[in-house]
Amino acid sequence: MADFLVRRDDPRDFRIDAGEPARTEVAEGTVQFTVERFGLTANNLTYAVFADRWHYWDFFPAPEGWGRIPVWGFGRVEASGVDGIEAGDRFYGYWPMSSRVTLHVDGDAAGFVESSAARRSLPAVYNRYLRAVPRTGFAPEHDDAAAVLRPLFLTGWLIADQLADRAWHGAEAVVLASASSKTACCTAAAIRAHEDPPSLIGLTSTAHLGSTTGLGLYDTVLTYDEVDALPTDRGIVLVDMSGDAAVRSAVHRVTHDVLRASIMVGATHWTQASFEPSGLPGPEPTMFFAPTMAEERAAAMGPMAFARRLGAAWVSFAAVRVPELIEFEHATGAAALATAYSALLAGDVDPRTGLVFTV
Repeated sequence: MADFLVRRDDPRDFRIDAGEPARTEVAEGTVQFTVERFGLTANNLTYAVFADRWHYWDFFPAPEGWGRIPVWGFGRVEASGVDGIEAGDRFYGYWPMSSRVTLHVDGDAAGFVESSAARRSLPAVYNRYLRAVPRTGFAPEHDDAAAVLRPLFLTGWLIADQLADRAWHGAEAVVLASASSKTACCTAAAIRAHEDPPSLIGLTSTAHLGSTTGLGLYDTVLTYDEVDALPTDRGIVLVDMSGDAAVRSAVHRVTHDVLRASIMVGATHWTQASFEPSGLPGPEPTMFFAPTMAEERAAAMGPMAFARRLGAAWVSFAAVRVPELIEFEHATGAAALATAYSALLAGDVDPRTGLVFTV
């Protein structure tokens, strides 16, 4: 049993506590789950760094001063107090980095909604858990891909959908900062799936230049030292996954006359991350928050139409693109998780590696 906790004011400080014991009976309306497997990516660091701003600590309560970083993956039912949900059933959704967790469940045929009072004010996309069976889009052979990439693909797909809906802001090129990151790769792939997409320019570190170029997702890949080479003869949009104020400032300085939009998404450069108003030349950077956009698109399209479009895009991406982008590594146990988490904090994880864990 294990419960992975980090200091709320410094995610570099973490500890591993004993987790919930397994139960054979739980209160009516609740279900205990074993967290079967989850993905660990830079996206989880974004949750930790901006947890106070976006209420990520509120999903899974922890001792005073400590937080439980949410992750995406699969949970298996240990004990159920809800009709229609049985021991052994599997669900995909939002979990803590813990061996077990007990949730308040309002179930239906497709899955359930976490219905505790503390989570009612939180974004709906995080409270929805899907039954992990093929008819809901969860083929067993895609379990690793879903744990690591499905939430990042959702973000990338929504960014591409929004940009296309706004006719790419009239731009001929999209610049993605932190181009080696998994969210950037998902975004680039989703943009390329649109008819007549803009050209794609990746910004990355010198260390990741070769591997990012080799992905085949970008028309041009530049290092952060080569920002001055960005085009100034055509309209561009910046999609910033790095969160790095210096990177964002450099792009604005060079391209402000042709910069049509500046969109902040993640914080892969978490120690330099800042989403505060900037006063930069060109358009003011705006924050892209995927849960809000997902709710807006679902309302505009209708929930079923939205789910079908997203599901079809995901199945195609998982079958075709994922094998080209990711090699999955599996590990079990709290010690392995602590080692991988430390490496992620230090930026020592190969972007082509998809980390899949069981605690």
